[in-house]
Amino acid sequence: MEEVDLALPDELSPGYLFWHQADELATDVVNYAMLLDVDGKIVHRWDTDLNGGGHTSYLLNSGGLLRTGIRDRRYVAGQPVAATDTLQITDRTGKAIWEVSAEEIDFNGHRITFHHDMAPMPNGNILVLIYEEISPKEAAAAGWKAGKGETVWSDGVLEIEPDLEKKSFEIVWYWRFIDHLIQDQDANAATYGVIAEHPEKIDGNFPESYAPMNAVRQHLNSLDYHPVLDQVVVSSFIYNEIWVIDHSTTTAQAAGSAGGRRGMGGDLLFRYGNPAAYGRGSEKDRLFQNQHDANWIAEGLPGAGNILVFNNNTGVGGITRAGTGRAAAAAIQEQLKGISNVHEIRPTVDDGGYVLGKTGTFEAKQIWFWKNDDFFAPFQGGARRLPNGNTLLTDTVGRRVWEVAPDGDVVIRYKGPAPAFKAFKYSADRVAELLE
Repeated sequence: MEEVDLALPDELSPGYLFWHQADELATDVVNYAMLLDVDGKIVHRWDTDLNGGGHTSYLLNSGGLLRTGIRDRRYVAGQPVAATDTLQITDRTGKAIWEVSAEEIDFNGHRITFHHDMAPMPNGNILVLIYEEISPKEAAAAGWKAGKGETVWSDGVLEIEPDLEKKSFEIVWYWRFIDHLIQDQDANAATYGVIAEHPEKIDGNFPESYAPMNAVRQHLNSLDYHPVLDQVVVSSFIYNEIWVIDHSTTTAQAAGSAGGRRGMGGDLLFRYGNPAAYGRGSEKDRLFQNQHDANWIAEGLPGAGNILVFNNNTGVGGITRAGTGRAAAAAIQEQLKGISNVHEIRPTVDDGGYVLGKTGTFEAKQIWFWKNDDFFAPFQGGARRLPNGNTLLTDTVGRRVWEVAPDGDVVIRYKGPAPAFKAFKYSADRVAELLE
């Protein structure tokens, strides 16, 4: 650790910092993770045989990791940001004990890659974000104007059941962006309709332009699972929204519209952050800007059941795009301006369903809000609730992790050796076997 500034020792949440180095734009980094004590000393490290940035890893009860990364750069060449080809479960040293390659997966006859985020489930399965390669013809049939390229990338969520003994896997559930579109530009497509009349569906042509990346409109960048609700929350960078999806469905139901019991189906149960995305608001109503790491606060923690959203709040002005590669990406990051913030929200529910208010937009109560003029994270980043009520914040580009108290005071500042997408903190009991 390069620097540790403990400002309020009496308010510090005890434990060990989990730091996985990654940066989706500026660096191509070795994909390793480390456990740090309060002084920033490395007390455990998980090494790797993968590389690639733009993702995190998750500590499992075994002391191993769930992680993703790149083994074959040829397979991910030309794909959208943070694409990876390998998903692993490791032992306590970082050695893979189970692995699946995206190249092994035949997904409805389409090629896929993993990207950005995944979530270990209580049943041992894995939820992971995917890019699905579809043809421009398939996109056009869904009324999605996806540019003139030969390939279109449709985001999705895949559930994989790993078999550690047989070193095999099974796809047990999935959700696809392209199955849930609404649009008002192609009357001949089955998805044609009035966008404002269907808040449960996604306008495939929003925003009006996302050049040059029309071929990947969603850019989902985080994923989390709620085991009691049996729901998934994802964050869409492009739509400036978070979306909640029903996981209690079959795969066939997840491909269809909501129907049957309330909320059944793969359409959106809840969306929040930018009502203009479903025709029920304007720019002045937008709450999020390029947000990341939407996650439910876990049971047993202060605010349990609420959703934390790390809002990068990135403004762009006077950007000079000179050159390509890592140096150019880093230079662009330095030009971005803003003050990031964190929202803790509690969606309004009635009879088990999410409520649309009088204005026709989904409702949520803001429980907690945080910002600091000195804290700006232009890309990636995360917010995680701690047992004592503090919140752990990650600034990926700045290689910073801050722990802040409920009243907003900064308890401790870490300046790390490498970028981290989102950091976590674990109690001494939780990681005891890793400290031996």
